[in-house]
Amino acid sequence: MSCSSIDCEDASFLVSIPRPERAKIGQNTLATLKTGWYESPDGQRVNLEDDIKFCNDNSKLYTEDGLQNMEKLILITDESDIISYTKIEIRYCTTLQAARYLAAEVGEDHVGVLNFASAKNPGGGFLKGAQAQEESLARSSSLYLAETQSRFMGGYYHYNREGPKGIYSHRMIYSPRVPIFKDDNGKLLSSPYHAAIVTAPAPNAGVINNAKESGNIMTERVKHVLNIFKTNKHDTLVLGAYGCGVFKNDPLDVALIFRQHLESKEFQHSFKRIIFAILNEEMYQIFKQVFETNDLSTIHEQIAVLSLDHGVQKQSTNNNRNKPKKRRGTERRRQNNHVNEDQNQTNDNHDE
Repeated sequence: MSCSSIDCEDASFLVSIPRPERAKIGQNTLATLKTGWYESPDGQRVNLEDDIKFCNDNSKLYTEDGLQNMEKLILITDESDIISYTKIEIRYCTTLQAARYLAAEVGEDHVGVLNFASAKNPGGGFLKGAQAQEESLARSSSLYLAETQSRFMGGYYHYNREGPKGIYSHRMIYSPRVPIFKDDNGKLLSSPYHAAIVTAPAPNAGVINNAKESGNIMTERVKHVLNIFKTNKHDTLVLGAYGCGVFKNDPLDVALIFRQHLESKEFQHSFKRIIFAILNEEMYQIFKQVFETNDLSTIHEQIAVLSLDHGVQKQSTNNNRNKPKKRRGTERRRQNNHVNEDQNQTNDNHDE
């Protein structure tokens, strides 16, 4: 699939990869990073050494103090390049799809990607074949090498292991120009593309078990994520249903938090284009409803109707399973079920 032909609403190219095979893909990625090059599908040598070195050398840990200082600096900085309009799109696609599409459309240095990261384990459980958004990024790029530098193992991962369970810290890792050289199916690309990645753990709402507390933490964390992208001049972002998988944050709450920030004085002129890449039918519909609704006063009622409709569709799909020789739902539903199964099995590899 060429960059020019990427359709960010078509995930039909995704294949179901068994967990052991995903683990092998992860190990192959590490081997490729160790050698510093790979042979492309058309037989060309593709060097990664310079890209890896640049990314590692320029990756940065933002501590709590660093985030506060950054925010103060933003407040006193004269923004000469005011962006008049932010184009926000909710796409049924993967993070890698959206990142590759935007890198080709607007240029790699503009693109920033939010990594829905483990707070304790670099790359989540990708070496064990686990499947969630961070694992996909780690299998496909040099991100794992940036994350596992000694300065981050102590300042980010060990720090979070010792911190309050489920809450985690606001600490984040910023990695510029991460070379991405595989697709979602683990296939090597003819040439890599690049994107800046912010590694940031969402609060684990399932562990915190206090909706107000986890919501407040999420609100603050999303603000820090957006500030990092803004400070580093990335005006085109790939976001998503952050923390809405195994960490059990309510997708409606998360969508509203993102909208609240993106419409605030702090960020309404900061970004040109944002794609929320969501490969889950119900979450996709919720985010779409939140960002397409003018009057948010009735959003909870609208989402309740969406959830009811989704439940009816799900029951219908379950009933059809008992009917032989009938097609079992749409292609999108198949992909959605596959993603949900993967997210569930990732629970023992991500953090808790």
